Amino acid sequence: MRKLVVTFSLSLLFSIACGTKAEAQLKVIGGNDIRFGNIYQTGAKVHEVISVENVGKSEIKINGVHTSCGCTAAMFSDSTVAPGHRTQIRVQFDPTGYIGEVTKYVYIMDSDTANKLITVRLTGNVAYALQPTPSYVMLNGAMIINRMDSTTVTLSNTSNETFRITRVVSDSKGLSFRLGKKKLSPGEFTDLVVYVKAHTAGELSGFIHVYTTSKLQPELQLRLFATVIGR
Repeated sequence: MRKLVVTFSLSLLFSIACGTKAEAQLKVIGGNDIRFGNIYQTGAKVHEVISVENVGKSEIKINGVHTSCGCTAAMFSDSTVAPGHRTQIRVQFDPTGYIGEVTKYVYIMDSDTANKLITVRLTGNVAYALQPTPSYVMLNGAMIINRMDSTTVTLSNTSNETFRITRVVSDSKGLSFRLGKKKLSPGEFTDLVVYVKAHTAGELSGFIHVYTTSKLQPELQLRLFATVIGR
């Protein structure tokens, strides 16, 4: 009888020590990997909604949501999730300055003792339908007040559709433009000449907006940088 008791006790201790780790109560609906697909540079931010569900038997509190960089922001709708209920985490990604495959992370911190941190991976391919070379407008050297300076940006149709460039405008004063061909078939390119005549000294910055009939990229935003000095 004593032998049976000892065997049972050892088996019980072994099962407790090597038991299966408790599963997390908070689950990401659809999985922890989310793909944006192709993200075209339009100047607009990309939005995604992450849904999480409390699959446990007790209430879960979301203590915070953080992201892996400043280009990605996230906020949640409800901080407390009852058993069987869901809440949403809204994610915003700014693709400006990126090109190619991009991976970002969202970290969800909760009160679940089994798993206090949930990591969601966001991936996407940042692309251009109308690709600029260079990707920004910068006038080399210092500009002089009231003198006309210029630089050229090459715009290439890297998509599979034919589209037109309908207009080019800027939110900065003293800019004018000369565009070569406006209709671009796949693989074709055109030159955009940017003329700048500044009337005040200092740093000049802003955006140039190139509007197209492209379904993939109806707008291209180009950043402008220049330094203006007196005579």
